[in-house]
Amino acid sequence: MANRTLSVSREVAMRRVSRIQTSLIAALPPICPFEGRLVGGFAAEPPSLLAPEGRDVATATVRGETFLTKALTKLKSCFTLTAPFGASLPQAGENIGCKPQDRARPTCLKGGDWKARGIAVLLTTLLLAAAPVHAAEVINSFTSDVTVEKSGVYDVTETIAVHAEGDQIKRGIFRDFPLRFETDDGRTGDVTFDLKSVTLDGQPVDHHTESITNGIRIYIGSADTVLPPGNHTYQLTYETDRQVRYFDDHDEIYWNATGNFWAFPIEQATATITLPEGVTPTRTTFYTGAYGSREQNARETTNGNVVTFETTAPLGPKEGLSVVVAVPKGAIDAPTTSESASWFLSDYRNYFIGFGGLLLVFLYYLLSWRKVGRDPPAGVVVPRWEPPEGLSPALVAYVQNQGFGASRFDAIAATAIDLAVKGFLIIDEPRKGMTLKRTSKPYDPALPAGQKALLKAVDDAGGVFIVDKAHGSKVSAMASAFTSAITGEHRGEFFVRNIGYLAGGIALSALAGLALLVFGTISNAVIPVLFFSVFISVFIGLFSSMIAKSFRRRGRSMSSAIGTLVAAGFIGFFLLQALGGMAVTILSDSIDAADWAVIVACGGLVLTNLIFVFIMGAPTTAGRKKMDEIAGLKQYLTLAEANRMNMAGAPKMSPQHFETLLPYAVALGVEKPWSKAFDTWLAAAVAAGTAGYYSPYWYAGDFRHQNLSDQIGSFSSSMASTMSSSMPTQNTSSSGFSGGGGFSGGGGGGGGGGGW
Repeated sequence: MANRTLSVSREVAMRRVSRIQTSLIAALPPICPFEGRLVGGFAAEPPSLLAPEGRDVATATVRGETFLTKALTKLKSCFTLTAPFGASLPQAGENIGCKPQDRARPTCLKGGDWKARGIAVLLTTLLLAAAPVHAAEVINSFTSDVTVEKSGVYDVTETIAVHAEGDQIKRGIFRDFPLRFETDDGRTGDVTFDLKSVTLDGQPVDHHTESITNGIRIYIGSADTVLPPGNHTYQLTYETDRQVRYFDDHDEIYWNATGNFWAFPIEQATATITLPEGVTPTRTTFYTGAYGSREQNARETTNGNVVTFETTAPLGPKEGLSVVVAVPKGAIDAPTTSESASWFLSDYRNYFIGFGGLLLVFLYYLLSWRKVGRDPPAGVVVPRWEPPEGLSPALVAYVQNQGFGASRFDAIAATAIDLAVKGFLIIDEPRKGMTLKRTSKPYDPALPAGQKALLKAVDDAGGVFIVDKAHGSKVSAMASAFTSAITGEHRGEFFVRNIGYLAGGIALSALAGLALLVFGTISNAVIPVLFFSVFISVFIGLFSSMIAKSFRRRGRSMSSAIGTLVAAGFIGFFLLQALGGMAVTILSDSIDAADWAVIVACGGLVLTNLIFVFIMGAPTTAGRKKMDEIAGLKQYLTLAEANRMNMAGAPKMSPQHFETLLPYAVALGVEKPWSKAFDTWLAAAVAAGTAGYYSPYWYAGDFRHQNLSDQIGSFSSSMASTMSSSMPTQNTSSSGFSGGGGFSGGGGGGGGGGGW
């Protein structure tokens, strides 16, 4: 039959395969259907082209696909397949037919059986149609040549012949090489790896590397260049150390020649171990198959100091070849004491850098705190009815809280009430918002800095300062001017932040983290854990601060309280999910002891800084004295009226005394007990006829005489709440600026690879 060229599209070929495969498999009898040879890629039809009956039958090589397995299984009594599916197609003139031992079987048909030859024609045609449709990407051969130096260094040359079809192998292949090992007693270490050269089809080729978990990945090829389909040969040359295993009675080369994590099958694998001159092996063995397998589908030959291992069966994806060569004790130099010490420091550098840096930062902070951060001893606190000398209500809040923070609007509300009591302002509280109105009382330059700033804001607004959402920008500007005036006038007088010492600790922590990043070993699996650790730490800190501020803010409505609790529940659920994901990652095998050192050290650095940020600030000696006086005033403001009356020298309650201390009570957050004490006194005085109903001249809102303490407390707290809620919302979407037995997969080397 004349040679023909089969040219069909993939779709046509697939339809052809689909139509005939079922009928083919069903029609094939369990017999040897023919004996002959192929001509032009098709079974010969004319009897004159058949091989003579007495001729020895050669083995046929068939290229096929997975769906033909059943058909070829039926023919297994007639064929000997010398290569797996994916090998070469039968060539013209090749012999194909019965095994020699089957020639005497009645079912082994001879030439002239046209039914059998028809099946052969159909089968061969099907193979030809299928081959171009499903051309498989495969490693045709993998050769690992390892020269073991007397020093224990391995010089390795890997030759990888692949068949590429542009499926997974588009631009080239990648090769993964493990860098971290674990000993039988659980210790981990790092091997050295020095890539010397990479070639493609005998020519240097672009390549780059990147870190992977416990290893390195070598990408061979260029992202800008597509690899032509066909057969190609890659060759990698590298040097690696710390691979020899030293035992009491022998030294051992245990080498995973191919790696067990290739994405492609390997048709033939070879490993050649060249020992130092004059050294011969005392024992050898090998393992093939998937990771952990103890199969031995290979053979070994020894020629002096050279041991060669070859597989006798193809390796599937994620299967490999590992070899073991034992040599006499001392044949390979053991590491010296200095080398062992250097390796120990290298293996545990995460511990030394991480925990060493953490200890250094902690000692720095501890010594700094002992020097400047410890509070002076507190004095004796006794109730007092006079405000601390020189402290306005706002300054009392500033000293008490060592800054404003969440108490800023409480301090402003206290200042507004103090100015109103002194006759500078009238406070009006309509149905919505609040208004501060200037009186005709002349400006007093002797007023405290905060009160000057508030009066200036009212004067700049034309004498009527409206506090509501519509005027939020003016409220914000007033609040900023208010806090700046007080902090600018009294910075460092009553307490110190010790910012310089904190900056030093943060810089030292950053250096420790940078040292870990540059000199340590941080696997890819640790990076998301570290990211989430820092993110969650910062998030929890900000969230806790927000919740604390929310609940400290007075005059909160029930709806805002419920909203805060709902937000807390939602964010808490999110945190639990994130922490759960972290726990799964941490508990997985991808996190080893060295990674734990990084996680703990970085977490410790963050925690240490957070702790000392809160405790490094300290009151000055003058500030400590004022804090004792403030504590005495607060104690007096919270006493019951009966206890207050029993204090020797205490002034009698009166509207004037109540109003004088009311701003301080608001600043300290105790306006309700102070108002209740006044309410109790006033009720008794009205009943006795010694006082009339109280109606403050400085307040123009709806004022009821019943439940005075509740009304005063509600009024003062709602003033702070109104100011806070009037602040404009900030836009955060835009940026200001940017041991035991061996197995396949065991030993040094290993890894795997794929296409990219």
